[in-house]
Amino acid sequence: MKILIFKHIHDEPAGHTEEWAQERGHSFSYHFGDQHNVLNSLPEFDLLIIMGGLMGAYEEETYPWLKTEKRLIREAIDSGKKVLGICLGAQLIASALGARVYKNDHAEIGFHHVKPVKDSQSALFASGKEHSFFQWHGDTFELPEGACHIATSSQVKNQAFSYGNNVTALQFHPEMDSQIIEGLLKRSYDSEAASPWKQSVNSIKEQLQLVGNGRSMLFRLLDEMTSTL
Repeated sequence: MKILIFKHIHDEPAGHTEEWAQERGHSFSYHFGDQHNVLNSLPEFDLLIIMGGLMGAYEEETYPWLKTEKRLIREAIDSGKKVLGICLGAQLIASALGARVYKNDHAEIGFHHVKPVKDSQSALFASGKEHSFFQWHGDTFELPEGACHIATSSQVKNQAFSYGNNVTALQFHPEMDSQIIEGLLKRSYDSEAASPWKQSVNSIKEQLQLVGNGRSMLFRLLDEMTSTL
């Protein structure tokens, strides 16, 4: 199986996503999107994974290549390809499907509880109970028309949705391992504005074992998404 990964941060690995692909024997390749790397058509692939980034999905005037990327995401969705979006990736999917993406009331940084939406049939939460996942975002999104709401939280209503039988969008970061998170804390924590949902560096480090929740959920989700490929 061929996996295409859209990246928006040069030096940030895909973490548990890469680990899953390697353990399952799948090949993967990256496309890094910026003004110098505009992909005008999609190469051959079976699964598209869209990673996070520093820009907003709505910042097309500042990052005009986002228009092209969202067009390609919509083409992948409409063609029936499997598509997974994480954080900015989820917001780009929402925007590509016509939903509004906008600044959240507060930035959400740290390990926060996410719970399944009642009656959701998603495999995201095998136990049907809430879990803590790593969050690092300042934007949120409305649900696209026709989407199925999968996960929510007391702080951010729309934490995950599915669309059709081929698309899943996650606001949180199940792909991040402890090394990625520690790197983020060193590079970017101090530049993030104060927020009631911004946990301290020490609190985040004390909870790093919770990355296992993300790994387990992501492996289960990717196995389910690709079971028919």
